[in-house]
Amino acid sequence: MVAFYTSVMEIWYALTGEVDKREVQNALKFINEEIYSKPIKTLRFFIAAGNGDIASGINLYMYLKTLPIEVETIAFGEIDTAAAIVFLAGKTRGVVEGCRFLFREGRYTIQDQTAPIHVHEEAIAIFKRELHEVIFIIARETGNDTEVVANMLRRSKIMHVDEAKDFGLVHNVLATLPLYQQEKIGFRPA
Repeated sequence: MVAFYTSVMEIWYALTGEVDKREVQNALKFINEEIYSKPIKTLRFFIAAGNGDIASGINLYMYLKTLPIEVETIAFGEIDTAAAIVFLAGKTRGVVEGCRFLFREGRYTIQDQTAPIHVHEEAIAIFKRELHEVIFIIARETGNDTEVVANMLRRSKIMHVDEAKDFGLVHNVLATLPLYQQEKIGFRPA
């Protein structure tokens, strides 16, 4: 993680690897320290993350959506479902050419396989609530119907840049990652 500043007080954060509780805690700690100690106006949040925890992705999405600053998300590389949820938090969403999004229903493990039935039922209820939330977030942010999104997740859909743009996931396509905060280079017109 590296932070840069300009006269417009912009910070950058990069999340790579998995979207999990530890990574989300690290992101929240850094961003909170910056925005509540400096006059930050914009956060550029870079993301490239494979496997991830859906609940952690939802939590980071909710945090980024409610920040009192402008949030721009930029995806590069492989973006799995939990990371895609985080990506959707951006008011402006850019993607680097060649990026791929993988959408699928969550994969869950119940820790105690010998637990009583009510424990399994509770776990399944939580899994269903998370799936419903993922469907709702994707549908709301992309302008698609919830049934379209549910079917896409059920089928495990891979989207490349142009298809992601057509789906409403992406606003801008970048030829390269930006090098400077005020530079909005490489955006391909819609």
